[in-house]
Amino acid sequence: MKALVRFDPKPETLEFQEVAKPLVDETHAILRVEAVGICGRDLEHFREELSPNKVPFIPGHEFSGTIIELPSGVENFKVGDRVTAETVDSVCGKCDACKNENYNICKKRKNIGGGMNGAYAPFIKVPLKYIHKLSENMSFEEGAMVEPVCVTYNAVLVNSDPKEGELTVIIGAGTVGLLCLQMAKLRDAKVALIGLPQDASRMEVGKELGADYLIDATDDPVKKIMDITNQNGAPLIIDTVGGSSKTIDQALEMVSPGGQITKVGWFMKTTNTSLDTLIRKNIRLQGSFSHTYDMWEKCIDLISSGKINVKKMISKTLPLERWREGFELGFNREAIKVILRPGQD
Repeated sequence: MKALVRFDPKPETLEFQEVAKPLVDETHAILRVEAVGICGRDLEHFREELSPNKVPFIPGHEFSGTIIELPSGVENFKVGDRVTAETVDSVCGKCDACKNENYNICKKRKNIGGGMNGAYAPFIKVPLKYIHKLSENMSFEEGAMVEPVCVTYNAVLVNSDPKEGELTVIIGAGTVGLLCLQMAKLRDAKVALIGLPQDASRMEVGKELGADYLIDATDDPVKKIMDITNQNGAPLIIDTVGGSSKTIDQALEMVSPGGQITKVGWFMKTTNTSLDTLIRKNIRLQGSFSHTYDMWEKCIDLISSGKINVKKMISKTLPLERWREGFELGFNREAIKVILRPGQD
């Protein structure tokens, strides 16, 4: 089969190559990939140099598909099932995190599409224990959105506590930011969405999804939040921006004393931020990473029921062969989420 392969540690070394079709075994199923999303992490990695031990691999970790092969004796799935699957390929199963069902933070976790082969391909091999059936009313495109929905569910509703009528500030108007907005609105929080001028179309979607305030990131957003809150600051800041320490500096300034900052976006580089404000204001700085089985089931229900709207975030669907076009749309902020549809052998 032809798959999109990151074949070299050097940046922008991604091309179609002929690779072996994955084989079924007693703990894995084979899916025909029906839809796969371009994630911000895919874009960042594309322009980054990677460790030599990470290549070659097939990217793509936001996906859905159809089961085409199963090992014998499997009773809870059948060939033809429409499914999605978690990003985890394997964990140790022995550490405290695994024993407490927090396998998402296992130190020995291996990730699909991040070293282990992912879904920028016609077929993918996935562990049976991490497969989830899609609801009948969900499209494959929506199925490919379950993973980022789970990321934001964990960040906003598990690792944070937005409250009815109180202000939650979302920094960043990409896919994760707009999903965090929707998660906060499930708790009837007021939401301020901060985005760049080039995010105008994304900010408009944020308004449609219920944002109470739209704030230009280049126009002193800290002052705007302090004015909105009568100089008290917001009790919860969700920072979804990756690759910049500036947003953490801003979050420290705009969070209220005793409040919380939840960091979702990866820094991608070292921050020189002083943490004195963290101490003086008695702030909780919380990281949030990945998700667990139960979250996937809940998020499929949230999408299926219409409580979380992912359709508004799917800007374009392209064949996998046009991945460069999809990447450019992401780099230029001309799309929120681009979905790729691999060809079928």
